[in-house]
Amino acid sequence: MQIFKKLELNYKNKLIITFVLVAFLPSIFMHFLTYMNSTRAMNTKINELVTYNLIQTNKNLNASLSEYEDVLYQLIISEDVIKSTKKILHGSDFDQLTYSDTLIQIFSGYTNSKPGIRGFTYFDNNGNILASYDKATGSSLWSEERNNIPFLLIMKLNNIQQGPLITSTEKVNADSSDGQFVFHIARRLYGISSDRLEKMGYIVMTLEESVLANACSISLMDAKAQGMSNANILIDHAQNIVSFPDEKRIGSHFSGILGVKDISKDHLPEQAMVLGQSSMMNYYPNEKTGWTIVSMTNEQKMFGEMYAMQKINLWTGFAIFLVTTLLIVYFSGLLTKSIHKIVNAMKLTEHGNLNVKIEDNTGDEISIIASSYNNMMTTINELMEETKLAVQKQKESEIRSLEAQINPHFLYNTLDSINWMAIEKEEHDISQMIKGLALILRYSISHSNQMVNLAYELEWLEHYLFLQQNRFNDSFQYFIHLDPSVKEVKLYKLLLQPFVENTIIHGFAGKKSGAELHIRFRLNDEGFLCVEIEDNGCGMDESTVRTMLDGGAREFGAIGSGIGIRNVIERLHLYYGDKAQCRVESTIGKGTKVSLIFPIDANAQKDGDL
Repeated sequence: MQIFKKLELNYKNKLIITFVLVAFLPSIFMHFLTYMNSTRAMNTKINELVTYNLIQTNKNLNASLSEYEDVLYQLIISEDVIKSTKKILHGSDFDQLTYSDTLIQIFSGYTNSKPGIRGFTYFDNNGNILASYDKATGSSLWSEERNNIPFLLIMKLNNIQQGPLITSTEKVNADSSDGQFVFHIARRLYGISSDRLEKMGYIVMTLEESVLANACSISLMDAKAQGMSNANILIDHAQNIVSFPDEKRIGSHFSGILGVKDISKDHLPEQAMVLGQSSMMNYYPNEKTGWTIVSMTNEQKMFGEMYAMQKINLWTGFAIFLVTTLLIVYFSGLLTKSIHKIVNAMKLTEHGNLNVKIEDNTGDEISIIASSYNNMMTTINELMEETKLAVQKQKESEIRSLEAQINPHFLYNTLDSINWMAIEKEEHDISQMIKGLALILRYSISHSNQMVNLAYELEWLEHYLFLQQNRFNDSFQYFIHLDPSVKEVKLYKLLLQPFVENTIIHGFAGKKSGAELHIRFRLNDEGFLCVEIEDNGCGMDESTVRTMLDGGAREFGAIGSGIGIRNVIERLHLYYGDKAQCRVESTIGKGTKVSLIFPIDANAQKDGDL
């Protein structure tokens, strides 16, 4: 998420990147694991197969060499060979010539006994050639000059005690056009002379290099058909090539075909470039000759099908990635289309256009957001209209209030003028009523919602009752019962007047005398102020009481007061909440009792009062 914040990508691009990562990272990881495991498994199987091939090649080489060793062994134990070699060594010159020809004829016969035998040569103990036969030339394989005899072969022949000696390949008749690579198998020849065992020299069987090539031809693939990419070769202990599909490489050092200057004898490479081709190298020692069988496996040829399959998988994966990405982009666009609508609508709203509506019928969560946005904008428009109306009404109210400020002053001044006129004419009762009316008007108009001491409210209430008594010709009497402990209790102005006025106008209707009104102020057990307004008037039935308490008795409001009983009940709940109570008990013909109960607001009592 921090990466998205730094890149400042929009929601659609974040969604695309998330889908792509979630969709392809696991598949790429699995493909990588599959590739590594398949490659490792393939290498393991190929190494096992190559190792098996090398074991079979080694067995085949040993079997092939053993067959030729048997031919040589049959030759050296032949009585004719032993007799001829003895005559050649100890006979007369005539015997030497005669038996030398006999030995050559024997050699000729054995040469044709098995394919691949080039010829035989008989050396004395000093390395001198006493008889030799070459199938290719029909004469001696070696020239008679000692310098042309391979020095290494002579040294090895001198050191041989028993058993066969197998030499590395070399080229005979190197100066001629028919030069051929051969190798030798040699054994020491023994005879009986003067009743003792005599070393009579060596017989060397010369074999064509094709014998080794054929013995090592067990390969995973045809070396020639594959351009020498897969083949078995032989190297001796000095890492010189003994057998190779390309005869030009025979005799050269093994490092030459690997393209390096030198390699360690103990650390032969497992992988190398052979004639410009990357090849796997496997080795197996041959205990009979001391040579090493080397299996070269061209990686490109061996893993060609796997590499081709990997390329197909890569291109297929790329195609799937491209198609999937296009699908992700397409469906991401569908998913974010509704969001773009909401964002564009919000941008228009920022510029003051509050009538923007979003049309989205997809039925998903985004559609719910769009619907909620439309409802919110509708509500905002309605609230703004209501606010405008409220502001307009407030302005109109302020104007009316300014206009109304003239009327009280005009009324007070007019009543004051009338009062002085009544005093001049000694109409003191009229003057007293005018003063009471002026006080009532001043009290009711100024700060109508202010809290005052109970004593101050009672002073105003007595002026009001005085005027009502004069109005109705003293047809009722009123009595105020005040607990001294509640004189300083504060309450809101004009809470009692509507009930008192309702009693006088409706409760005492039709009574000329004997009507009584009792107003009591006390604290109840819970410490709340309890105000009881009780009369002995005509009373009300239950339905009328219920209607009045439920807020539908606007007709019971004081005529001309503009306040009313419902207004008082609403003010009680507004000021005191659920703690305020208004109870009405009435019986037709007996009277009505109104009980107002509300808490003493200690915090409110700290406010200013009149």
